[in-house]
Amino acid sequence: MRTAQRVRLLWAAALWLFAAAPALSTEMEPRLLLSEMNEAFNTVSYDGVFTYFSGSELASLRIVHMVIDGVQHERLLHQNGAPREIVRVGEEVVCILMPGDDLLTLEANLPAGPFARSFVRRYDAISDYYQLRYFGEDRVADRPAIRLALTPNDGNRFGYRLWLDRETRLLLKSELVDGEGSPLEIFQFSSIVIGEGVNEEALKPAGRNQTAKVSNFTLDTQASIPVAEDVRWQAEWLPAGFTLSSTHTRRTMGEDKMVNTLMFSDGLAGFSVFIEDMPPAGAADMVSRNGATVAVTHLTEGPEGGPHLITLVGELPTATAERIAQSIRYR
Repeated sequence: MRTAQRVRLLWAAALWLFAAAPALSTEMEPRLLLSEMNEAFNTVSYDGVFTYFSGSELASLRIVHMVIDGVQHERLLHQNGAPREIVRVGEEVVCILMPGDDLLTLEANLPAGPFARSFVRRYDAISDYYQLRYFGEDRVADRPAIRLALTPNDGNRFGYRLWLDRETRLLLKSELVDGEGSPLEIFQFSSIVIGEGVNEEALKPAGRNQTAKVSNFTLDTQASIPVAEDVRWQAEWLPAGFTLSSTHTRRTMGEDKMVNTLMFSDGLAGFSVFIEDMPPAGAADMVSRNGATVAVTHLTEGPEGGPHLITLVGELPTATAERIAQSIRYR
């Protein structure tokens, strides 16, 4: 058989198989797909390697997840940079790190849910300020995937593109994109085993280096800090859909200085505002960006006209972040 004829026959067979594959049900709503994706993080067994790109940073990690006798087991290994290994059984976590690793200061921020969730968002919690639609199918890590798009209704937030495993609904890839459609952040599995092929032995930590630091702790599963009834600092302007989700005041470590924190969310996107007295070294209005995350500082008047420093950090377009920071006032 001639090569050209053979190629045509192979293409015809492939097209026939694709046409014969089960189509996405027209009754399958995109929001239901998001709910199933969120559930898959908790219930599906998987062992995969993924990359996470944000700004100037590119990380490669291996994650193993299984539910054994109703208890979640996980193991997360950083494959570049400082050697790190985090093992979880239920709410108990063991971190195996090298001395000096700055992750030691971030233990309290580890997610209470599956570790992979710390690299993505609660897409099932989207508000009406986004349009959610199905936009075809693709392939990620050699697995058929369903593609979804979350497009904001205004220019005050970013959009998202999602690739869900067709069989299990596990998130295989996500992109956070700006108004031009350019990716600012990418989460993507490059290889993955799902289901019965996952080996329980892969959950066990590797041999520990004699210089490694082992830290044991229990995840903090307490509810988020509620909004105080009397909030003195307020944003006079917010994009439609954003509301104050929590507030708290804390004293900085090593300094006798109080910092007020306001956290806002539209259900998917979020940002935090930190308010403090003017630092002794002074400060100025500044803007910096690293991938999807923007940081804006702004000077304003506080109690009795005293100068205060406003710092906003979040995943927002720069112009939106600046406008919010400049609207913070003391009531």
